[in-house]
Amino acid sequence: MHRTDKVAASVVAGIAAGAFTLSYEALRNVYLGSDGNHSLSPIYPLIVEGFVTVAVWVAYRLRDFGWKATAYPWTLAGLFFAYSLWSNALPETVPGPVIRGVPSIAVPLAVHLFTHMLKKRVPVAVELVDNEEEPLPSDPWPAWEPPAVQAPIFAASVDRAPALTVPTDSSAIVRAWGRQNGYDVKLTGRIPEEVLRAYAKAHGGELVAP
Repeated sequence: MHRTDKVAASVVAGIAAGAFTLSYEALRNVYLGSDGNHSLSPIYPLIVEGFVTVAVWVAYRLRDFGWKATAYPWTLAGLFFAYSLWSNALPETVPGPVIRGVPSIAVPLAVHLFTHMLKKRVPVAVELVDNEEEPLPSDPWPAWEPPAVQAPIFAASVDRAPALTVPTDSSAIVRAWGRQNGYDVKLTGRIPEEVLRAYAKAHGGELVAP
């Protein structure tokens, strides 16, 4: 882990520990005000905050199985978090029966959450995007040569479709095409007539005599 990540993790852990301590004391006082067994009051905050922590952990464990698998633990985590927030913000408004009933509700929900986590599922298929770039050519910077000044090398015949328009610097294009199709074409000098005819024919035209 990077040093910056370790520092951030330590800060987050410190914030969580401080928040848990304050919430723990508030929930314990709420339970003490409900005429419950005072000797068992330290357990009450652990039930509420512990359930939130476990539900979030289950949701994280099921993250590869889609939103349907994680919706249930996230819902339970939200409900117990809402109760914790209520007890911390407005402790005097929480009815005694609700306070004493939370542990009874937590028992079956905890068991069901456990069975929900153990349910056999098939991971959701994730379509991988191929980000592999095309390999660069062996010679990405070919030697520059001046445009050849010459008449068009081919034109459309009467019985064929109009030939493609080739720019004046078509020499480099023809040379590259010739090498790709097995012809021995030099980088400079006159292009063999055989290559010119083959190129013109491949592109729907015919060679024009100079």
